[in-house]
Amino acid sequence: MSFEKQKREIAAICKTLLEEGKATVVLGFTRGEPGENAIPLFMRKTEDVDKMEWDDACTPNLAKYLLEKKDGAAIIAKPCDARAIVMYMAENQINRDNIYIIGAECEGMKCKDGSPASVCKECRVKTPPVYNVLVKKDAEIKQDVDCCLVSDNKEADLQKMQERFQNEIKKCILCYSCRQACYGCYCETCFMDRNLPNWLPAELDTGSKMTYHLGRAMHLAGRCVECGACERVCPSGVDIRYLIREITGFCEKLYGYRAGLRTDDVPALLSFQPEDREAGFIGGENDDSCCNA
Repeated sequence: MSFEKQKREIAAICKTLLEEGKATVVLGFTRGEPGENAIPLFMRKTEDVDKMEWDDACTPNLAKYLLEKKDGAAIIAKPCDARAIVMYMAENQINRDNIYIIGAECEGMKCKDGSPASVCKECRVKTPPVYNVLVKKDAEIKQDVDCCLVSDNKEADLQKMQERFQNEIKKCILCYSCRQACYGCYCETCFMDRNLPNWLPAELDTGSKMTYHLGRAMHLAGRCVECGACERVCPSGVDIRYLIREITGFCEKLYGYRAGLRTDDVPALLSFQPEDREAGFIGGENDDSCCNA
């Protein structure tokens, strides 16, 4: 099914939900500024559905809006949106019974210049893992949810890795756009906004930027759904997603877990078993209890 055919089916579902009172609001997409990606749309009346768009520019992850509209909401969910919803369920942030999910199969979104989005080129999850109704594509699409997308860096040069990280950090202006866009950053008060201790720097020094990015990466360990929202919204072009991707791969190797793929999975860092293998980020490859043993 082409985007246009999917759009017609999605629109019909949205109108039915609103007409029958099964949803008070439907979260979807509408056209942004010329040449820009789509933006979120809150459909509360059937006539609002006429503003809806569904094409390869619908890149935003809408799941975070569910935290503000937990009851009576419906959402048009790409696979990455649906993976975020699964994580919200696991973290007791939403009640699945109160959310209607219109799942949409997706073969990938595109950048403003028409090229495939980098995160979509890596993605192997083409069907939402959770939905009330699924809007399929015409042809059968292949997905491999068991495919590890993280490269093996055991032979990587440590100095080059440090240089890469420092080069990316230099671009950062600490605007926190990545935090605001990320589905997983929903703390009422971010650790960077606390004043005891005062993490908020008076100047944009390298140490403060490293504290922020490393701290955020650790908070997303085993939680990143690989939607690429952080990368898309960064005004400085910081590619810090590679760091989180490596931690995602570490958790996958160690615990066999990848975020948001199955509704009955317990997140890796929310469970503990005495037989869990022990490994550190530094030197863990030499530990007999590590996943590399």
